[in-house]
Amino acid sequence: MALSPLDILQKQFGPARRQGYEPEEVQKFLDGVREAWEATLEEVDALRRELHASQSEGDRLRLQQDEIRETLILARRISQDLEGSARRESDIIVGEARLDAERILSAAHDEERDLQETVIRLRASKIHLLSELRSLIGAQGRMLDDWE
Repeated sequence: MALSPLDILQKQFGPARRQGYEPEEVQKFLDGVREAWEATLEEVDALRRELHASQSEGDRLRLQQDEIRETLILARRISQDLEGSARRESDIIVGEARLDAERILSAAHDEERDLQETVIRLRASKIHLLSELRSLIGAQGRMLDDWE
């Protein structure tokens, strides 16, 4: 049976058939019960409001937790994508650097070969010039001998 403080306040008892209780004591007791009941109902109401607020806060926090979890998942995916892109880009840069190095080495080898050929030609020219110079000096020496 559900009782409200008003039910307790309005409760009337019939006359006692035998020896009964003091009506003032009964009334004081009922007033105390009513006050205690009112305080209990107010406390229950306050606890219900607090529970509702806590449930709302819990719902809000669960929603934030889900959003944070989704954000972390997205951040992880972006990080992995960026890492993959960086690796691909670094592979491209390294590949281009290798091609450039090969071109530079090839050009250096070509230049070295050209310089060696030039040195060989210059040596041959030197030998030829020395030979011609000796012939010329020899001819000049014979001419001097002939003039004497």
